[in-house]
Amino acid sequence: YSAFVQERLLLGPWTVTPGLRLEHVRYQRVNRRPVPGHPDGVQGRSSLTQVVPGIGMTLAASAATTVFAGLHRGFSPPRTEDLISNSTGGVVELGPELSWNAELGVRTQPWSGLSLEATAFRMAFANQIIPASVAGGSGATLTSAGRTLHRGFELSGRAGTAGLLGWHHDVSLQVAWTWLPVARFEGERYVFVGRSGSDVAGKVYGEQNAGGTRERIPVSGNRLPYAPRHLLTASLGWTAPKGFTLAVEAVQVSAQFGDALNTRVLSPDGQQGPIPAATIWNVAANYALRENTRIFMTVKNATDRLFIVDRTRGLLPGIRRLVQAGVTQTF
Repeated sequence: YSAFVQERLLLGPWTVTPGLRLEHVRYQRVNRRPVPGHPDGVQGRSSLTQVVPGIGMTLAASAATTVFAGLHRGFSPPRTEDLISNSTGGVVELGPELSWNAELGVRTQPWSGLSLEATAFRMAFANQIIPASVAGGSGATLTSAGRTLHRGFELSGRAGTAGLLGWHHDVSLQVAWTWLPVARFEGERYVFVGRSGSDVAGKVYGEQNAGGTRERIPVSGNRLPYAPRHLLTASLGWTAPKGFTLAVEAVQVSAQFGDALNTRVLSPDGQQGPIPAATIWNVAANYALRENTRIFMTVKNATDRLFIVDRTRGLLPGIRRLVQAGVTQTF
């Protein structure tokens, strides 16, 4: 259940929009299959309530330029399958993601056919949920990372010849770049490393597993896993007067760590170590046969590059080359 109230205040060139949202989530999970110790199955319930405030401001600096800023509470509830155990019905100590998010930016369209936007942002999490390696054993795929801090900058823009030069054929360039120099553990946080039973790497976040000998290693100040420093998307497009469009897109993700220890050496099982940088190329084409009929084709990962996207559930590759084609009909 959710409800919100919002007010917009118009103060000359300024617009101020405060708001308040209330979220109430109820969880229930039922497993009717017999499990050890529970021949009739298990079930579990939980609930949480969260108040989410926020405020946004804009300044119309000119007819073409707007300055904006915002501060709001970030809230993301845990999923039912992560919060309630399917084998015992017990509630896992996995709280909601909570953060304070702030941004300051400017967007402008100095000429027809050219638009630019730049934003600085800061996200301070009181409790961030991050992926953990399956090397920690069953139930270690998500964990509360506690306090974390993200600071970065985003830049995006689009330029098109139709607006800038008045061409009938519009050749456009779009670029979006995110720079994340800071993404680190802020609170007192530890990783336990060692052996326990058949455990290979024995990695557990925040709390020691029963059995085995584990070494407690602090990770405060370490970079968060799955937080690349650079994300870049650039596309070059062409739109013909008779309804044909073609776009070529490059998506580049810089190298990132796959665990909280910031492991730089690849383990033999592939579950620990860095995730290399990758650049993926995509292609899309559309053609309007008639006013209400359009054919299309998209190619994702056009070069069929093999790249790694995940180590938390084992060594997982990204999407292979995918070709889709079809017809869209509007009635």
